[in-house]
Amino acid sequence: MLIPGQIPNTEPMIRVGIVLPEDKLQSIQISFSDPQCFEIDTGDRLHPACKNNDQSTVNIEDGKIILSDVNITASSIKIIPSIPHDNPFITLKGVTAGRGFHWEKQITASFWGSLEFSIYEDNLMVVNELPLEQYISCVATSEMSPQCPPEFLKAQTIVARSWLLANIEQKHRHLGFDICNDDCCQRYQGIAHCTPASIQSAEATFGQVIMFDDQICDARYSKSCGGITENYEHVWDGDPVPYLVSIMDVNENGIPFCSPEIVPEDTLKSYIGDVDEKGQYYRWTYEVNQAELIHSLKEKRNLSAVKILDLNPTQTGTSGRIIDLLIEYEDEPGDNHVTEIHSEYEIRNIMSHAFLYSSAFTVEKTDDGNFLLHGKGWGHGVGMCQIGALGMAFSKCVAEKILCHYYPNTELRTLYRPLSLK
Repeated sequence: MLIPGQIPNTEPMIRVGIVLPEDKLQSIQISFSDPQCFEIDTGDRLHPACKNNDQSTVNIEDGKIILSDVNITASSIKIIPSIPHDNPFITLKGVTAGRGFHWEKQITASFWGSLEFSIYEDNLMVVNELPLEQYISCVATSEMSPQCPPEFLKAQTIVARSWLLANIEQKHRHLGFDICNDDCCQRYQGIAHCTPASIQSAEATFGQVIMFDDQICDARYSKSCGGITENYEHVWDGDPVPYLVSIMDVNENGIPFCSPEIVPEDTLKSYIGDVDEKGQYYRWTYEVNQAELIHSLKEKRNLSAVKILDLNPTQTGTSGRIIDLLIEYEDEPGDNHVTEIHSEYEIRNIMSHAFLYSSAFTVEKTDDGNFLLHGKGWGHGVGMCQIGALGMAFSKCVAEKILCHYYPNTELRTLYRPLSLK
């Protein structure tokens, strides 16, 4: 696993959680590009992978991992490529993508490197271990589409690599892996999203990161800032971060890079990819009805409301994202109460069952007691605005200029090079 604060001088191996305990899977179907290219490590010996069968199922039975079609029972198993130079891959059917978001779905995904299957709290856990640059070549076009301009893909690749190597949050360290495969960390959907464009971006930026004060930058990013990015400390706990500060995301004419004037919304599907369902994120309107919000407060705050009286933002960040929100409600006896929501994440979580696009909204109460939210942007808004960076690439900006725009006063540095070039 990555070591916090350590700056590598050679390409590291990383561990990515693919199936998490929260997915609550008891079995998963697997298949092999070529079963003879893999071995199975059970801790005490190596076995050939599924003999000549190209697919199998991993199950949990009686607290053990069972691999069907092969007489293997163990507390954990690791499927390892025995001929790695041929880049064999393993395919998993039924991987969760978009956990907790409005685009959540089950996908089939294929992975280079090894896959480790274990049990955590009675559920299946799968970890992919592979070289960082193989992982990175899949990320830019998992996050966005390979149709994006090359300079955007280079910038996205450098940002993804920087965020990973900065290793600030370590959300999943207790589970034994560096990051997960989803939007909780950064989107990684395997080699299906590895394209000639993403490979070229990874090779052109091999080992490159952005740095500030001799430290790798914690390069946060989100889909759309709505025209102005947000300060780090308005979204997460902690001190201000010098390069994660609010900026006006506009060109020399004052036009926001993420606006429809530069990135037409009818083209977004081509560039954002499978997660794009709405198509309008620069400005949007969402109606929250009484029943939905009452249910949300009960489910997520254990509060028994019968009527929502008002929504009152009490603190907003520089971008207009709400940081503190008061929800006034009436309970069954007819008493009035107020509950306070203190983070943009929780606000988005409570205001929509499918997770609200952003907390940058104003509130309009309707005649029937519902609430119209007039919003802007998609995501937390800190760091690089992906649609804005796309707009900058459309405007002929090179990757380095995109990075300097979103992460002020940082520098681009190469930490390591391919072994063949040493």
